[in-house]
Amino acid sequence: MRPRDVPREGKDVKLSELADRSGVSTTTLKHWIRVGVLPAGRLRNRTTAIYEQRHLDRARLILVLRDVYRASTAEIRSLTEVIDTEGTTTLEVMNACQEFALGVPEHVATDPDLAGYRERTFELMRRRDWRGYPGAAERGLTSALAQAADVGLDYDVDELMEYADALEPLAGRNVAALGPTGSPDEVARRMLLAVNARARQLVAVSSLAHAAASIRSAIERGDAPADIAMPPPAR
Repeated sequence: MRPRDVPREGKDVKLSELADRSGVSTTTLKHWIRVGVLPAGRLRNRTTAIYEQRHLDRARLILVLRDVYRASTAEIRSLTEVIDTEGTTTLEVMNACQEFALGVPEHVATDPDLAGYRERTFELMRRRDWRGYPGAAERGLTSALAQAADVGLDYDVDELMEYADALEPLAGRNVAALGPTGSPDEVARRMLLAVNARARQLVAVSSLAHAAASIRSAIERGDAPADIAMPPPAR
């Protein structure tokens, strides 16, 4: 039996079935059509419109943007307009998703106060032969370096290389697992979900490592017992 949320290839459906398959009410779907983020259906007759796989893919993307990223209608439209522009490539869709997820303002690319952090980013890219300029990710790192420096964590390029040594193999596996296949909306949906999940995972691992370092330091100073906060034994 085919899953309910995967329409048969080439099957056209009415709005009610699109709502059933996407998990979105017909009222909401009509609103999305009205505000221009979901394409209108193709008229079968004067009173009935039919919808295709691309409408389901778009509805699923909008759900991620709305529920995971808490995006406004205008923010959603800013991404769907890129996707809907004729000739947009998969790489351009992926960069637009990074831009959306990171939310880094354009002025980061030219702000003279950030010139030193931009150069660290560029030097990291040069050393590792990383492409992606200009792009949201390199602006995001520039902004993150400046924010870290403001709280006393002034990372140099050698320290960034240590992070890159750990992350680059993981990035390769992630890209291979996700792949650029599917419609532009499906590629965007998978990428946005992956960016969110990856960010949460990295923050959690970093937090766990910092907590462990703090506890270890307290044990070494004699301020905490040696068996404090140990994980449960393996089963």
